[in-house]
This record gives sequence, C-alpha cells and structure tokens, in this order.
Amino acid sequence: MSQLNGRRIATVALIAAGLLSPVQVNAQAGHGEPPGVRQALDATVAAGAPGVLARIDDERGTWIGTSGVADLGTRAPVPREARFRVASLTKSMVSVVVLQLVREGKTSLDEPIENRLPGLVAEGDQITVRALLNHTGGLADYVRAPEFADPEHYRDRTYTPRRLIAEAERLPRPQQGRFAYSNTGYILLGLLVEKVTGHDLGTELKNRIFRPAGMTRSHLPLTRQDIRGPHATGYHLPAGADPGTPGALRPITRLNPSFAWAAYGVVSDARDMNRFYRALFSGRLVGPDLLAQMRTGVPTPQAPIFPRYGLGLESAGLTCGETWGATGSIPGYMTFSFADASGARRMTLSINVQRNDPKVGTMLLAAVDALNRYFCGEPYRLPAGKGVTGLAG
Repeated sequence: MSQLNGRRIATVALIAAGLLSPVQVNAQAGHGEPPGVRQALDATVAAGAPGVLARIDDERGTWIGTSGVADLGTRAPVPREARFRVASLTKSMVSVVVLQLVREGKTSLDEPIENRLPGLVAEGDQITVRALLNHTGGLADYVRAPEFADPEHYRDRTYTPRRLIAEAERLPRPQQGRFAYSNTGYILLGLLVEKVTGHDLGTELKNRIFRPAGMTRSHLPLTRQDIRGPHATGYHLPAGADPGTPGALRPITRLNPSFAWAAYGVVSDARDMNRFYRALFSGRLVGPDLLAQMRTGVPTPQAPIFPRYGLGLESAGLTCGETWGATGSIPGYMTFSFADASGARRMTLSINVQRNDPKVGTMLLAAVDALNRYFCGEPYRLPAGKGVTGLAG
C-alpha cells in the first residue's frame, strides 16, 4: 500500500487463499471460544503480522485471543490488555462529538464549514459539515503530500492542524459530492469542535465520549510519543521492502502523533473500543435519528468488503449482512472494530504492524475472516471474481 497513513490501508486484491499454518493462540477462559476465530488469528500472523489481539464482548461475557508476538526481538506474547493507536476509529468518536453539538443546536449538518472556520480551505462555503463527516467534501488528503511518504521522516515532527490543512490545499482535489477519503476533513471537524465549544478536542472527547462510555484507558495525545500501559511494539514496512526478508519490519511504536490528531490520533485498547460501540449503538451517546444518519452510507471503492461509509462509521459486508464500525491504519498498528445493530455483540482486533505491500491482502483477509466467523458463524468468502481496492484506515 502507498503510505497513506490513517486513510486507506492499500490498494490490493484480496484473494481467498487457504488459511496458513497455525501459530499458538492464547484465549481467555469464561467465554466459549468462537468457532474458527482461533484459526483466523493464526492465519493473520502466518500471513505476515508480528502479532494480533482480538477481544469479543457480548451477552456471554468476554473472550480474548492473541496470536504471534508483541516484539520480534524479545518474542514476548501480545499483552491481553494491550493498548494501541486506534487510528481512524478516532473518526467515529469525533463524529459523535459533532453530532452531539448538532443535537444541542450549536451547529448543523448542512452548515458550510466556512461559517465557523473562514478562509481555511478554498470554497469552504460549498463544503458542509455532513460532507466532511462522510468524505464527500472534495478535499485532498494531506497524507498524500510528499511530506508524509515515509514515517521515518515525520515521526518526530510536530504539526499543527492548520499546517496539515495547508499541506492538503497544495494538492489536487477530488470531485466534490463523491466519496474520497480525506483525513483533512476530520482535522477541520476537530477545529470546528474547538471553535464551537471553546475547549480543546481532547477535553471534549474525555467529557462527551470517554467518561460516559467508561473508556478509562483512552486518550488523545498531542505530541507525547510513547504509549502508556501494556502494549505491543508497533512495526511498519518501508516502501519497497519485502516483508519476507528478515528484519524488513521496523519498530515505530514511539512517534509524535500530532500528524494524526482528530483524524486518527486516539490511543485506546480493545476493551474501551468495545465499550464505545456499545454505548453508541445502544443509544447512549446520540439519539436514534442521528444514529440512523451515521449509518446512512455513501458507496465506497472498498466494496464488497467495506461497501459504505456513513458519518464517521463504515460498514463491513460480511456474509450475514452489513455490520457497522470502523477500521484504522497508522504507522505501527492496524485496527478493526465492529458491532451488531444494538451494540450487544462487539469485536475489536489490533494488529501490530502497518504494511503497504501487495502481499498484505492475505493478512487483511484473515482479519476479516475472524470478524465473519464471530458475527456470522462461518468463514468469510470473497465473492467470485471480486477484488477489493482497500480497507478504511
């Protein structure tokens, strides 16, 4: 995949290959092991992930499974309560804050962003809050700028939101009105939240999302480089490197996350992410009308696996129907988190690598297979003759 951090995990064709040789999985007692999920986690590691963590929360309790290792040097196991950079799952949370402000009458989905943030983007009077939320505003994505081609280049730099927007404004824009994933839109939404509330975004996330949902292990760092608490080492694959070559994956756990901020900067864990989607889909964070709009999606190039994107949520086209949640990609980690319609059944997966190579397709397919085996009770099968252009990041 091209280095489009927090945007789309790669343009790849996912081919339904046979699941690869198993690696030992660690599972938590107290919840029956979901059939086939162990096999799918093993396959994720066998396809090139250093390690993977899966957590399921439902009416039967909690099940935690890990496969592979947290660190390629020490071979330590993946911590069962590992924290990680959730990447674009951040967008779901920022979207909820914006929708709460809509409910409070402090902004509206049809308000042009120019009204609140004049002069930040060209033609801002034609770009609505809704269009920023569902990526139809026609904004370029700042991570396409040469500045962000190599995380080793920018990992220690501090970026302001306005600097990120300025980088995007130098790039060609996609067609307005059609889906074109843009982290730039969520940087604008973060600034909108701060403008409307008078508080920094991290404080609003804490007060409006983390505390109400019981997310005690989550925060939005600004420039802090480390991950507090237990975590797996995050890795990335440099452009052009062969993932099968020893030492090709490079550790990148420590980085300055200011480049991600409102678009994909939150640090959390699987327990908290499952708590978030439980609170959201059960109606505790937004009312039914706004939740329905969050799940009203526009078509994406990621069909059939991720066919629609709503307001900060994306759908997974599993074999038993669409399931809503989000996926994320940031140097060091890739994340999948989805729930059923009521939020009663939730599953989050964290993989401690971001790869951008054609061979990553088999690894991503194995992660989707884990979701499908839990939610649908059967293996995932890519429709005959279908390819996938990417996953949300």
